[in-house]
Amino acid sequence: MRRADGPAWRAALVLGASLGLFLSDDARAQQAESGQDPTPTGRPPTDPDEPHAGAPAGSMPGVFTPPEDTETEDPRLAPGTIAVELHDADDKPVASEVVTLGMIINSVAKGDSRRHLQGTTDAAGRAVFSQLETASNIAYRVSAGYQGGAFAATPFQLGQVKSMRVVLHVYPVTRDIQKAVVVSEATLAAEVRDDRIQIEEILNFYNLGRVAWQPDDVLMKLPDEATAFSAQANMSDQGVDDVYAHAKLRGTFAPGRHSVQFRWQLPWSNEADVAFEVGLPPHVAIARVMLPAAAGIQLGVAGFPNADVRHDQQGQSFLVTEKRLKPDDPRLTSLAVGIHDLPTAGWGRFVAASLAALGVGLGLLLGFGRRTGTRRGEDRSGRDAVLEELAELERGRRSGEVGPRTYERAYRELIDALARTLVKSSAVVVVGNVPTSLGVSPGAD
Repeated sequence: MRRADGPAWRAALVLGASLGLFLSDDARAQQAESGQDPTPTGRPPTDPDEPHAGAPAGSMPGVFTPPEDTETEDPRLAPGTIAVELHDADDKPVASEVVTLGMIINSVAKGDSRRHLQGTTDAAGRAVFSQLETASNIAYRVSAGYQGGAFAATPFQLGQVKSMRVVLHVYPVTRDIQKAVVVSEATLAAEVRDDRIQIEEILNFYNLGRVAWQPDDVLMKLPDEATAFSAQANMSDQGVDDVYAHAKLRGTFAPGRHSVQFRWQLPWSNEADVAFEVGLPPHVAIARVMLPAAAGIQLGVAGFPNADVRHDQQGQSFLVTEKRLKPDDPRLTSLAVGIHDLPTAGWGRFVAASLAALGVGLGLLLGFGRRTGTRRGEDRSGRDAVLEELAELERGRRSGEVGPRTYERAYRELIDALARTLVKSSAVVVVGNVPTSLGVSPGAD
């Protein structure tokens, strides 16, 4: 994985800290109570999927304030028209650039379908798409692949407004993070479940410069045992892919704030202590690890302060530890997380499970072979019941309601029970008119 620890990162770290981009929730709340504006933009936080969400609005030296993309109704245009204006970082027109108009058509009968139209901007940076459908089941989105990047406006419909004017900004693109003023914030949330630990990671990227950053082979290491990787879909091309026990960052990170989320699972075999290490994206300015608070459970991260208990707006309690880097601090490239003093089931649970399994086996044995006169139809009914249990178990595994460890144990028990029913069924023969087990003479008790 390519990482950098140079002037660009330190400059971004200083700028981000001075703008208050990395304030904790508590600090923001304290500022709000004291009458200070807790956001650097002077406005409430915006949707992280917005192209320039959370961009600092100010004239601080060294910080670029990106112009805003807009999608507005224009009644001067003919119905069914979308007029696009492509601008650069200085809000000047970008000529001779291809613009793509994507359409998503939703149909209950046929499902979603997609179409694309393309146009080239003129000397004034404009491209016009006309005679478009205004049905309410069609969504439009304007995008441009300027310099190999991916820049897109927010999707919209023409059903109500009939015509739209879209202003989309594009920026020079670099794959070298040293040429982009980018810092990141990482949050890792863990939750202990039946036989696994669910991990969710939220990465916020702040691009404070004039150049869009496109990651080139940025890999964040995951534990070798990690399973069930999934990434949250969003409207942009930003995201992560599962690549050989790594989360690979992708997308175009234009000036402003962007958020990426993904999750994975770590198998847990009832140990009291669990330790794992995960990689981080480049230029981390703040990292945070959290875990639902429970009696006796401890959370620790190497090099971080002791975890304390915090509460969310719903009153839920969490153990939280975080670290905020200063410009002279060494870079943070990974998190070594330890969860300690987890409650273990102990021998009682395993004894109870064994007795339950034995009870199931005896019940099946007695139910399917109670008498030598048991009818084959009853054997078949018993087999059907076990097969239905197997089907339910498979459905639970696919939906995630049944963990790997529970699945393996229950699967073995059901297969054993099925085998016993087959053995009983195949071991019954008829001598005269009396059914009997092999090796037992008619009339024997």
